[in-house]
Amino acid sequence: SYGYCYRCPKNMYSSGGKSKHCKRCPKGKTVASGKGKSKNSCKRGKRLKCSRGYYLRYGYCYRCPKNMYSSGGKSKHCKQCPKGTTVASGKGKSKNSCKRGKRLKCSRGYYLRYGYCYRCPKNMYSSGGKSKHCKRCPKGKTVASGKG
Repeated sequence: SYGYCYRCPKNMYSSGGKSKHCKRCPKGKTVASGKGKSKNSCKRGKRLKCSRGYYLRYGYCYRCPKNMYSSGGKSKHCKQCPKGTTVASGKGKSKNSCKRGKRLKCSRGYYLRYGYCYRCPKNMYSSGGKSKHCKRCPKGKTVASGKG
């Protein structure tokens, strides 16, 4: 509304265009926020398991960000590599994947603090790298946590 496009929330979809409303996925099916482009986007998520280096969220597998790892399966979060170690995005399959690195840098949407990368809060953004802060979005703009 008001000339802006908004993402449909989790478990809802819209075909876009001039649609002003999102429709709810059928019972027992799910879709991630902003990923529902049609009723067919809604999938059953009970038996989904992710590969190592990925985590499960809203019925979808997402790659772990840089400097984080996951054993996959039904893991809902990635774990932070130990201080002073690094691993590329999606390559962190276990703690042993994290290797000592001289140039620890964070992915976009994350900031560096005490040798760890932390996700920027909702409505804040960072260019990543060695950035030590997140910046507030301009007035009227929004972004999900860790996406800016």
